[in-house]
Amino acid sequence: MEVAIVGAGPAGLSLAWFLKGTKYNATVYEALDDVGKKPCAWGLMSGVESLLPITKDSIISEIKGFRIYLNDKLIHDVRGKQTLGYIINKPLFLNHLAERLNVKFNSKVIRKREGGKEEYYLVNGEKINADMVVISNGHYELPKDHTIPAIQYITDYKIDPEIVEFYFYSDLLGYAWIFPDDKGSKIGIGGYADINFLKERLSKLVKGKVFTFHGARVSDYGIEEQRLKEKKYVGEALGTVYPLTGEGIRPSILSSKIYADSLLEDKDFVKEFKSSKLYFTIQAQAKIIDGVKKKIMSISLLSKLLTKSDPDIVYKIAIGDFGMSDLIKLFGRSLL
Repeated sequence: MEVAIVGAGPAGLSLAWFLKGTKYNATVYEALDDVGKKPCAWGLMSGVESLLPITKDSIISEIKGFRIYLNDKLIHDVRGKQTLGYIINKPLFLNHLAERLNVKFNSKVIRKREGGKEEYYLVNGEKINADMVVISNGHYELPKDHTIPAIQYITDYKIDPEIVEFYFYSDLLGYAWIFPDDKGSKIGIGGYADINFLKERLSKLVKGKVFTFHGARVSDYGIEEQRLKEKKYVGEALGTVYPLTGEGIRPSILSSKIYADSLLEDKDFVKEFKSSKLYFTIQAQAKIIDGVKKKIMSISLLSKLLTKSDPDIVYKIAIGDFGMSDLIKLFGRSLL
């Protein structure tokens, strides 16, 4: 069976990887000339090492701790021996996958409505003949109000390569970060604010010589339920980004794993996805964000809860490794 996958990001490439060697012959179509071009902090939390090859040369550093700040004051400084995740060279990581898959670059796909159904074509007019089409093109077709802006500087500022830093503020639904990078640091911010506000707030954190400034919009809505029903979306195109943290690489890969397993085991993707921990945790975080937007909880209170509570519980909620009891411990029942 021929499967066309639109988009060679983490979700699209991992789906093709999971289908490799099965009766599903996957071809990935990528509009750009290479992978990994979307601005990103390159953080990959632990949990997918057994699913995909993460080669040593694509790992910049292992993350073993984190610092949390509230209004620029250090609240928690946590470090252990366990590897919590990685800072990866995302383009290299994705390239290692793409090299072993059937990926067609410079192949932008467009949709046309013909005979009451959607057909897919390349911009040169060539029709994509596939038994199944899966969309993994990120946030680009999502409604703007389902995404938030994020900006980031890459500088030569050197920080501890095993530590990531998170900066929360009483007046921002979002946060800033400083992540280690092979050049120095990635210093960024994202949230429910305009670009000028984000730039001004981030200016206090930017250190070192600036090599690059870039930005992107990031899904922050939770799972796109209508798209889920259509059974042809994975990754950020489906909304698999953790709303509290903006983490997208790992949840996108996990969404593709559920999709591939559903195909290979002849199970219903919607049912499998809705019964997954991934779905529960993303939707729980989305409900928290929505509660703040609806003023059920203030931004200031959310920031305090995320910075001054037990860091172990906050960490579990941040990475999506939590249950209802953890949510109640941190937030009570008002948002749930």
